[in-house]
Amino acid sequence: MAETAHVFNNVVCGLLVRSGLVLLVHRNALRLWAPNCWDAPGGHLERGETDLEALARELNEELGISFSSADARLVGRLTGAEYDARVFALRRWSGEPANQAPHEHDDLAWFGEEQLGGLVLADLDLLEIAFAVLRDQ
Repeated sequence: MAETAHVFNNVVCGLLVRSGLVLLVHRNALRLWAPNCWDAPGGHLERGETDLEALARELNEELGISFSSADARLVGRLTGAEYDARVFALRRWSGEPANQAPHEHDDLAWFGEEQLGGLVLADLDLLEIAFAVLRDQ
């Protein structure tokens, strides 16, 4: 009997915070994991990358922004049977976030606390992390 390979995703994501709002991306309907859900932008670590190197690469690829590692603060962790995601908050970056990955996301938007609770999120634990980040202005 053939064994099924277990896929474990080592992931980083970033919550951009500006004027009491947090930026989320909407995963398109064709995504295998969490289609049609809002999520923090980010992605998988590549071999040999640190969390911050992967975050810098992913946020540049997905949003077209760059940041100094000194401006990224680890604020939480999302874990599931198949993933471990470290969540970083960013309050400073260069460039204006735009959807540079339409094959992954079909929208991006800024949300305040009052709007976050009504969203369908890829991981429900992201809600509490986002609330904590917004309250820590």
